[in-house]
Amino acid sequence: MSELKITVDLKSYWHAGGGRGAGSVYDAIVHRDSDGLPVLPGRHLKGVLRDACSRAEAWGWSGFEPGTTAALFGELTEQAAGQPPQQGSLRVSDARLPEALAGWLASEQGRGFLPHLFRGLYSTAVEHSTGTAKEHSLRGMEVTVPLTLTAVVTPITGMTAPDEWQQRLESVLCLIDCVGAYRSRGLGRAELTVEATS
Repeated sequence: MSELKITVDLKSYWHAGGGRGAGSVYDAIVHRDSDGLPVLPGRHLKGVLRDACSRAEAWGWSGFEPGTTAALFGELTEQAAGQPPQQGSLRVSDARLPEALAGWLASEQGRGFLPHLFRGLYSTAVEHSTGTAKEHSLRGMEVTVPLTLTAVVTPITGMTAPDEWQQRLESVLCLIDCVGAYRSRGLGRAELTVEATS
């Protein structure tokens, strides 16, 4: 089965959360795997890839005729009354740390280094008339330090992906410059490249 390996090189703090907090410490904590390692969920990565393909299709890029995005990632809404949305042909894995590094960090020897992968960012709203912090406005968010992650894109079993889908995805990676939450506030700056194809 053909696949596309995508390297996500994070250049800044980033936050990929699951909608959970940590009591009075953080209002939002990062998504971790069962070993406590940071993960960029495949559903998020699929979303940013879909958005990039959608823009390429709207701009008339070569190889992105109408319907290409839907063929790759499916329709977002029903197209006709009673008809389910079209299913996409590609699956996107979670983006994870390299296997050797992840194995070491999950080991007894490396677990002590796990806390160093995370930081806390805090913000508050300011009352303009007084210049002081608004009451009950302090928010804390856990972020992950810059790391390099890898994800794998593969065709879904039983589905036929469009011809040269790997090249099409590779061509739109330049349209993605950040991932995760709070991208408009400077978090998640990233460079996405193709690691290898097979």
